[in-house]
Amino acid sequence: MLKPSVQIHNVDGLLVAEFWDCLRLDPAPVQELRNRYEEHVKAGGRPEIVIDLEGIGFAGSAALGNFVALHRTARQHGGRLVFCKVDPTVAEVFRASQLERLFEFVADRNTGIAAANRPQADPAATGNAPEIIADRPRPASPVQGGLSRLRRKKPASDPE
Repeated sequence: MLKPSVQIHNVDGLLVAEFWDCLRLDPAPVQELRNRYEEHVKAGGRPEIVIDLEGIGFAGSAALGNFVALHRTARQHGGRLVFCKVDPTVAEVFRASQLERLFEFVADRNTGIAAANRPQADPAATGNAPEIIADRPRPASPVQGGLSRLRRKKPASDPE
């Protein structure tokens, strides 16, 4: 059995990542990508990264969580993630998870490299700031909110 892995290339100071032997994107190669990205940025590399998902047919929540963490790290360094060759099934997972707004998606690697080389627009200035789902205030739990207001009907023998 082949071990899923990530291959990382440095293209003029820009990291380009691709996953090998990963029909299902496991969290381990994405975690390895995060570690390598952090080393790259600490060494003075560019903060943008292109992630090629060719051949990936499924991405689970653990892998997506690692991409969100990588996104946060990239944003802290003024960078961004650009995904390319995303299977429609995987794109739907990003959409259903409401994560597609965090990332840029393009058709192929060359377009991804070109996108990463473009100056990044200031999302706050345009009013299109991406929303980080994990930072959104969570609604009150049913126990804290609605259900605590429900009262059990008191038996007729209980005094008020």
